[in-house]
Amino acid sequence: MAITLTRTVQRVETYPATPPMPNPEGGEPEQTYPTMMVVYNDVFDDPKDEQLPVTATKVMNFSKGDDVSKEDALVQTIATAIWK
Repeated sequence: MAITLTRTVQRVETYPATPPMPNPEGGEPEQTYPTMMVVYNDVFDDPKDEQLPVTATKVMNFSKGDDVSKEDALVQTIATAIWK
């Protein structure tokens, strides 16, 4: 049997937008947006392998404009809410 991967969201942290930095050329400061950090637990398992399962932690950071379409539905929902 093959090794299987089960990915679950362990936690999602959102961070507020940082205050805009003054534009050195005197124009409008660039707008900033909240960011998001997602921590996934990846569990690798094979029932025939006694050394498995093994859990690995994967951390991903996202900003407005990043493609989250392949992420967990919870991550997509939070991204939509913070980047309206």
